[in-house]
Amino acid sequence: MKMKNMKKLLAVFTVLVMLLTASGLILTAGAAAYDTADATRFVFSDGGIAVTEGAYSGYKVKGTALSITAAGTYVVSGACANGSIVVKKNVTDVTLVLDGLTLSASATAPITCNKGSGVTIVAAAGSVNNLADDKYNNDDVYTDTEAYPDIENAVIKCKDGSNVTISGTGTVNVTANGKNGVKGGYDLYEEDDNGNATDTLLSTASLTIEDVTLNITCNANDGLKSDKELNILSGNITVSAVDDGIKCDHVLNIGAEGTAGPTVSVTKAKEGIEGAVVNVYSGNISVNATDDGVNAANGDIAERSADFSYNQYGGYVYINVTNGDGIDSNGSATLSGGTLEVYAPSQGDGDQIDTEYGCAFSGATVLAVGHAMMPQSYSGTHVAFGGSGGQGSFGIGGFGGNTGGNLVTAGQTVTITDASGNTIYTAQSQAPRNASYVVFAGPALASGSSYKLNGSTAATATTSSGGGMGPGGPGGPGNPGGPGGQDLNEADASVFARIMAWFRSLFERVGAFFRSLSGK
Repeated sequence: MKMKNMKKLLAVFTVLVMLLTASGLILTAGAAAYDTADATRFVFSDGGIAVTEGAYSGYKVKGTALSITAAGTYVVSGACANGSIVVKKNVTDVTLVLDGLTLSASATAPITCNKGSGVTIVAAAGSVNNLADDKYNNDDVYTDTEAYPDIENAVIKCKDGSNVTISGTGTVNVTANGKNGVKGGYDLYEEDDNGNATDTLLSTASLTIEDVTLNITCNANDGLKSDKELNILSGNITVSAVDDGIKCDHVLNIGAEGTAGPTVSVTKAKEGIEGAVVNVYSGNISVNATDDGVNAANGDIAERSADFSYNQYGGYVYINVTNGDGIDSNGSATLSGGTLEVYAPSQGDGDQIDTEYGCAFSGATVLAVGHAMMPQSYSGTHVAFGGSGGQGSFGIGGFGGNTGGNLVTAGQTVTITDASGNTIYTAQSQAPRNASYVVFAGPALASGSSYKLNGSTAATATTSSGGGMGPGGPGGPGNPGGPGGQDLNEADASVFARIMAWFRSLFERVGAFFRSLSGK
C-alpha cells in the first residue's frame, strides 16, 4: 500500500474513533478502555429497577436489589433510597459503569463485590455518583444476624480474594454511616469441611484506585481500607474519617514510578495513613491527623518488626499532626526521593519522625518541624536546628532544648540557606504552629558546611551511619546542652537502639495514659 493511502486510512480511522468516543460508544477510563455499545443498562428508582437489555444477560433483579451473575458491561444510573448491587462469588471480568447513580442502602452495602470476583467500577466521564449506607451496616453493633443478615461493614465492600479497581474520570462520593467507606479483602483460601481456611490459596486480593475523583466521608470508622494490598495509582482522593483515613494491613502503594501520581488529601483522621509497608512513588499527598500522620505498623502481625517500613521514592508528602508522630514506623523509614514536609506538635509526646530501627536520608528532601521530644536514629547527611542541637546518628545532645525558644512561628514559611545566603530550600507549606526544633535533609546539603534556618539560626550539617551519638546542642534558657557522643561499636549501637526503643515505648505509654485520664 502506498504511503499516501496509508495516511488517508489513518486519518479516517482517527476521525471514526473520535466520533465513536464522542457518541459514547467507546469510553476511556485512564489507561483502561471500556465499550458501552452493547452494555445492559439499569435505572434505579425507589419503586424498582428498569432494565434496557444489551448483550449481557448475567443478572437478576429483585425489587431494588441487582445481582450480577456473569461477566459483562453493566451501566447503572438513577436514584434509590434503599437498593443494592452485588457481584456474585467468583464472577470475574465485570465492568460496572456508574453513570449518575445515587444509591443508598440500609443494613448492607450499596455495592458488594463478593469473594473471588473481578470487578472494574467505572465512574463515567462527567458523572457524579453518590453512595451511602446507614448506621445498621455495622455488625460490631448490630449482631443479630437474623434481623440484619446482609451487613457488609462498608459502603463499597470488596470481599476476600476479590480484585477490584475503582476508576473512570467521573466522581464517586461515598458517605459511610455504618463502619467503613471502601473496604478491600484479604487473600482467599480453600476451606475445610468445618469452614476453616486451609493453606490452599484460591485467589489473591487487591484494591486499586486510579483516575477517579473519589470523595470519602466516614462518620464511623476507617475511610479507605484494605486487608491485603491497596494501590492508589492516580486520580483525586479525599478522605475524612473518624478513625484511620487510609489503612492497609499489608502493602500500601501510592503512585507509580514515572507517573504524576494521585492527589491524596486526608482532611480529617485519627491516624492519617497506615500500612505495614507504605510506599510512596509519586503524587501529591496531604495528611491532617490528630494522632500519627503516617504509621507503618500492623498490630496483628507484631508490635515491632523490621518488616514494617515507610519508604518514599518520589512525590510530595505534607503531614500535619496535632498529637502523636508525623511518621511513626514500628520498623524503619527510608527517604530516597521526592519531598517530605512534616509538622509535628510543638510540645507533648509527638516526634517529627519516630522509628524503631532508624530513618535513612538517602536522596529525598526532608523538612521535619516540631520539638525535640525523643532521640531519633538518623543516617545520611542532615542538619538540625535548636532542640537537642546538631543531631547525629542517635541525635542525643541534651534535653535542655525542649524548653528553648521558638525557631519557627505559626504561619511562617521555613527557609534553609547556605553560608553565602543562597536559598537551598523554601517550604511548600506554611508552618501550622510554633516549633523549637527543625531537621532538614536533602541532596543540596554538604557535610561539614554551615546552614541557616530562616536567615538566622545557624547549624552545621553532619553525615552519620545510624550507629553513633550526635554532638551536644545548645539548651534552652538556663539549661546547658548535653555532652557530645562518640561513635559506638556495632554491639553497643544495638544495645543503645534497644534502650532508645524502650524509652520511646515508655513515653508513648505514659502519654496514652494521661490522654485517657483527660478523655482524649
